[in-house]
Amino acid sequence: MNERPRAAAPLISVVVPAYNHGRFLDHTLRSIQQQSFVDWECVVVDDGSTDNTSATAQRYATEDHRFRAVRTENNGESAARNHGYLLTDPGSEFVTFMDSDDVWLPNALATLLSRLGADSAAIGAHGLAEEIDEAGRLGSAWSHSDFGRSRQGLEGRRLIPWPLDRPTNFDVLINGNVLFPPGLVLARRSAYERAGRFDENFTGGADWDMLIRLSRYGYLSFVDEIILHYRRHGSNMGAAPGIELQAWLVRCKGFHSPENSATQQTIARRGWRAYQLQMIGQRWKSGLDRLRARQVGRSLNAFARIPVHAFRFVRGYPTPKLIRASEPWKRD
Repeated sequence: MNERPRAAAPLISVVVPAYNHGRFLDHTLRSIQQQSFVDWECVVVDDGSTDNTSATAQRYATEDHRFRAVRTENNGESAARNHGYLLTDPGSEFVTFMDSDDVWLPNALATLLSRLGADSAAIGAHGLAEEIDEAGRLGSAWSHSDFGRSRQGLEGRRLIPWPLDRPTNFDVLINGNVLFPPGLVLARRSAYERAGRFDENFTGGADWDMLIRLSRYGYLSFVDEIILHYRRHGSNMGAAPGIELQAWLVRCKGFHSPENSATQQTIARRGWRAYQLQMIGQRWKSGLDRLRARQVGRSLNAFARIPVHAFRFVRGYPTPKLIRASEPWKRD
């Protein structure tokens, strides 16, 4: 591991957890290296890979002092993010976590940093992504950027399409997450210090959990620009078995957390009930559409889900009442 010969702290710290992504990592690290904004450091954490991930990370660390390469036992993505964060310069002002298969556009950091410079009240900023395949080709069948724009937030007692000129806040994130992958977000280090470290109990959805926790302390300014290419392939975390259950547990944790203020508890409760009403409407419409199409079985299945959502509305909260305490960052 080479020492970084800089006297002052970098403005931005980038953490890249990597596990057996050697075939993608060079493209990822090159996109970081080619950022138009140059005052950054990057800690690459090889999470016990068995391919050429470590060699690729070490090559960048040897050739460019802004990179550091470390290797750990395989403890999972969240543990690798936490380990990498602890190795960043505590004097940097901003932090971002970049997945080891994604690719930044050249002005990604400059764009987010400019927004934060113009909005000192924001704890962070985020942009949009488009999908690429394993070979790096842009997809055409589905727009990830449109998905990212489709935020829903609570207004009164209703979930509404969130206007593009509004920031992404607790009212949005407690009700769902369209803000991924994590390389879309640049946040102030002070916010991460308050939120605590990534929850290593989750095997998926820990980035959403972190966004909810960050949003308790302020909002993320929304930048309606594509800054990242999100690589989709067979080993994506989002395609892992059990990811829907993990997302549900994240929702439960966020809802029941004792870290929510009284106002945030009210927002979570109203958002939950508004979501159930929304699902009842969608199930009813789907059932009627299937019935008109003479798809009786699918129609009955849609109608059968309506009492479930009605029960959840009356109960007023998701189960289980899962609570895991956020732990503070620890520097050894």
